[in-house]
Amino acid sequence: MPIIALTSRLLCLALLSAPGAAFAADAALSLDEAKAAFRLAIDAEISKQASKPSPSLLVATMLESMKIAAVQGCQPLDAAQTTCILRMEGSIGDNYTALRFRRDGAQWRVVEEKDIDAPQPTLARAQELVREHLAHLGGQEQDPKTAAQFKEFAATLTVTALESCELERDNDAVECHAELDTPSQGKGSKPLRFRLQGADWSLLPE
Repeated sequence: MPIIALTSRLLCLALLSAPGAAFAADAALSLDEAKAAFRLAIDAEISKQASKPSPSLLVATMLESMKIAAVQGCQPLDAAQTTCILRMEGSIGDNYTALRFRRDGAQWRVVEEKDIDAPQPTLARAQELVREHLAHLGGQEQDPKTAAQFKEFAATLTVTALESCELERDNDAVECHAELDTPSQGKGSKPLRFRLQGADWSLLPE
C-alpha cells in the first residue's frame, strides 16, 4: 500500500513537533491501591516458588525487589476491571509495564494473565488528537497553500484502525500501527505514539 502524501510529509511534520502534554485526569487506582494489589500478587508468587522442590533464592530476591513506583494511567475494561500502565522499580532496572486489575470487594487484585494488551485510545480519540494537532499546525503556517492542506487534512482525516499497539518498556509511550484515510489522498499507514496520563490520551512526537 503506497504511503499517501499526508503520512509521508504533513503528518510526519506534525508528529515531529506534537506536544507531549496530556490532559489531567484521575487514575482508576491510586498508587497505594496498586501497590497493595501488587504486593498480594508478589507474596503469592514467592510462596509458590518456596513450595517447589528446589526453590530459587535468586527468583525470590528478584520478585521481592519489584515495586510499583507510579501509576501512569488506567483504562477501564468494564465495571470491575481496568488496565494500568505502571512505572516499575526493581533489582534488574526500572521500566514500564501494563497490568490488569480487578476489584474484589473493597480492594483491587492483579489479574494474572500471561499476555496483557496495552491500553490504547479509541479510534475516535486518536482521530480527534491527530485532527486537533494538524489544525493547530495549520494555524501557524505562513504559506497559504500549506496551511490550506493542513486545514483540509484536519477536517477530513479518518483513523480507520489502530493495530499492534505495544507499550514501550523504557518509557510510557504506546505505539500503534495506524491506518489512515483522506478523501483527497486515499489510504495509507503510519506508526503513531500515544501517552496515557490518568484517564486521557495525548499524541506524542516521533
